[in-house]
Amino acid sequence: MRQLPVFVLLVLLVSACADDPPAVRLQGDPILADMQYYPTLAGSAWQYRIDTTGSGGTAKGVGQVQSVINGTFEVDSLTYSVQLNRVILNGAAEVDTVYVRKASDGVRMSSPGLQQIGQLGSILGLPIGDLPTEFLAVPYAGGFQASWEIINIEYNQIPFFQIYYRVKGTYRGIEDVVTDQRTYRDCAHVVISIEAQLPNLEDPTNILNPLRINESADFWFTRPHGLVVADGSDAIFTLLRGGLPLSDSFNRTRQEVIDMDIVQPDPMCY
Repeated sequence: MRQLPVFVLLVLLVSACADDPPAVRLQGDPILADMQYYPTLAGSAWQYRIDTTGSGGTAKGVGQVQSVINGTFEVDSLTYSVQLNRVILNGAAEVDTVYVRKASDGVRMSSPGLQQIGQLGSILGLPIGDLPTEFLAVPYAGGFQASWEIINIEYNQIPFFQIYYRVKGTYRGIEDVVTDQRTYRDCAHVVISIEAQLPNLEDPTNILNPLRINESADFWFTRPHGLVVADGSDAIFTLLRGGLPLSDSFNRTRQEVIDMDIVQPDPMCY
């Protein structure tokens, strides 16, 4: 259960009325795109279907994620919108929480786990200093970056054995993404990746048998709807929840939006 993406990666770009974005209609009233790439008003809600690919092949519709913005959270003089994500799998339900805020450089993401990720040093037994408790998920268009560092840890005090843990984000541009329900046009495509080499917990003194991780996941966001598809390694979703993925293999998960209810701002420029 904990290896599933039990949260929806929240993100993107600062709101700006000057862009004069178009209205987008799925069903019913138009959804106005004035909250660039991710709605954050309380009451906005999404439902996603979960498909997984493991050693036994692809299993479609194995679970569902129900997400809703339900309030705010303040820490260190920063105010985040809070999204609760309820995962239903095999008749059981579990809830995860994500924090998101719009900053001058883009939208930044956190979670209860990321707020305490400084424990990583003690878990690995390494003298690691302060680690970020939030990260830039997608940069603001005015300060565009093709890629950006999220975590970069290197430890070179063991002869002939380099320890590193690198996480980065990459912006792949605007493109379409196909779901079972429809094709979403002009999505922002973001990739989050992990590259790591660590002592193998099953054989920690053998430098010839390290634990290597090279995993990634893709995320697509539309201007008025937020996240519509997440597809990739469970290692990424585990890390973004504040967990530490420590394995040499991971299942693959795809999360597609199947329904949404976006709260419209009042006034319309938000």
